[in-house]
Amino acid sequence: MDHLKHVHADRLKVGGTAQKPNILEKFVGKSVSFYENDSKRKRLLDSKVMNMIAVDVQPFSCVEDDGFKELMKEMDPRYRLPSRSHLRDVVLPSQYESLKNKLQSILNDIDFVAITTDLWTSKANEGYITVTCHFVLNSFTLESAILATRQLLDTTNHNAINISETLKDVLDDWGVANKVVCVVTDNDATMLKACELLEYKHLPCVAHTINLIVQDVLKLPDFDVILTKCKSVVGFFKRSQIAYSKFKEAQGDNPHSLLQEMPTRWNSAYEMIKRILKTNEFITLALVSSRGAPLPFSAAEVDILNDISELLSPFEEATLSVSTNTKVSASIIIPVICELNHKINNIKVNTEKGKNILTTIKFSLTKRLASYETRTIPRIATILDPRFKKHGFFNPFNAEEGVKAVQHELFTQLPANPLHPPTSPTQEPSPFSFLQVKSQNKVHSSWADAIILMRQHFEKENQPEKCDPLVYWQITTDGDAFKTLAKKYFCVPASSCESERVFSKAGQLISERRTRLSSTVVDKLLFLNKSKHVNNM
Repeated sequence: MDHLKHVHADRLKVGGTAQKPNILEKFVGKSVSFYENDSKRKRLLDSKVMNMIAVDVQPFSCVEDDGFKELMKEMDPRYRLPSRSHLRDVVLPSQYESLKNKLQSILNDIDFVAITTDLWTSKANEGYITVTCHFVLNSFTLESAILATRQLLDTTNHNAINISETLKDVLDDWGVANKVVCVVTDNDATMLKACELLEYKHLPCVAHTINLIVQDVLKLPDFDVILTKCKSVVGFFKRSQIAYSKFKEAQGDNPHSLLQEMPTRWNSAYEMIKRILKTNEFITLALVSSRGAPLPFSAAEVDILNDISELLSPFEEATLSVSTNTKVSASIIIPVICELNHKINNIKVNTEKGKNILTTIKFSLTKRLASYETRTIPRIATILDPRFKKHGFFNPFNAEEGVKAVQHELFTQLPANPLHPPTSPTQEPSPFSFLQVKSQNKVHSSWADAIILMRQHFEKENQPEKCDPLVYWQITTDGDAFKTLAKKYFCVPASSCESERVFSKAGQLISERRTRLSSTVVDKLLFLNKSKHVNNM
């Protein structure tokens, strides 16, 4: 009996008698035995548990939770959950290697990749660098994948040399170091220097640059006063449960919540102001009936908020446009900036503070965004995009420079044609044999072919805005040179948001309860979490 209590306690009731056999036991007529550790079913279920931990960002210790153990026992009584150490040390590395090999085989067939990277400090106060890879498959599908999230080679500093060496280590590990078209990062000077050391082209994240313009606005004295009041009002409702209940009750069915501005979250000030304007009537009702509440917004303050909302709206739209990783975005950088300038220049504001803010925005737009039209990669991508071509530029000179850049790229892609074959000896003698000699000695010019291809490209009408440029070049009959350039330049993302998204997930992974995860385990878990789609490539 002691043996049963200690080793087979699950087969005894509380009173010490044997448990009532379950349905499966009755069917087979004997007690259920667990799956062998090397059985196919056991390995499959272990793999599914590991997948759940990675995808749902669960701790390894979840296999020790009573509720989860009861669930799995009910689902399959023959399955014994693995230990947390077995999952971490055996199942996780196995799944990581399997998925990594799948991605590696895909990257081996790719000629061009673009990279995004960023640095991040975890709650365990450890510095990490994330590297993501973006590429166009031979099926002309735009894809992205995470390559690594690891600590810097030298954890004691974040200088450009250390970053460049760590980045090179990652790229060499995946065999893509010689395939990199461009590296997209934030505007940090250290990142730019790291790219220079690696001799890679660098593209500053457009979304980050747009956010810097908004930050320029937030620092203005004219903006700071009204922003402080907005944060104070929202903060009051967040602190007072009674006032917040009054606010929601005044709205009736489907009430809106108030949003607090967060300096680290892009467009959060705009979202806060937009929500305040939408619910200001109910904010006023709740404030006037609450003790110790700040004053409601005056009519003049509401006018200022309306001006600010109108001015910041185009920046949110532009940020969303360039933050995608599922659509071609390199070719929309210049058109999005042109559209942003167009909208800002046509906005009418009604207050003096609004006019002051507008002046700052116009200055900051030119200061921070004008240079993108002079960068080679956005120029080439815009010219290649059948929706834009030369029409997508603000400055005609930059458009012509883009044409030259594409023409040069075409020239490098086109093979030099051999000499014309000699005249067949069976041919009739020509009265002008000197013409045949000249014709035979004439080398066909790839540069002339590039000019002809460009002319044909521009002679075709621009495609509708909904046209997918990758699909266009997949089905076009304009030759392989254009198809190659489409794969090369359309893989470049306009922003480094994919790295930001990885860090957002990493923040959930390395929580207050899970600060002891090794950097190797963090890397593998994040890879599994963000690479589910690789099996479908």
